[in-house]
Amino acid sequence: MKYIRPRNLVTAGSTVLKSAVVAGTTSATNIAITGILTSDVLAAVVRLNRDATAANIDISSVLSEASITSNGNIQLSTTNTTGDSLLVMWQPSTV
Repeated sequence: MKYIRPRNLVTAGSTVLKSAVVAGTTSATNIAITGILTSDVLAAVVRLNRDATAANIDISSVLSEASITSNGNIQLSTTNTTGDSLLVMWQPSTV
């Protein structure tokens, strides 16, 4: 699998969405996301859950339980994502 570096999606010189790939953690625990603000809007939070051999990867949305808890942090209310990766996409409040 080729690693794709996180990047901002840009249209006509304005940032439409920002993205980050971060490590998961236990539920109701802050997950650091550089640059995200409480005034921003989450667009997607995708959980990449793989087995020990990485032969099987389960992909699911956890957006419905995600929230921006403070500037620079999000949390998932119920799902433990320890050992998983999360793809987080958000729309900045000022574009």
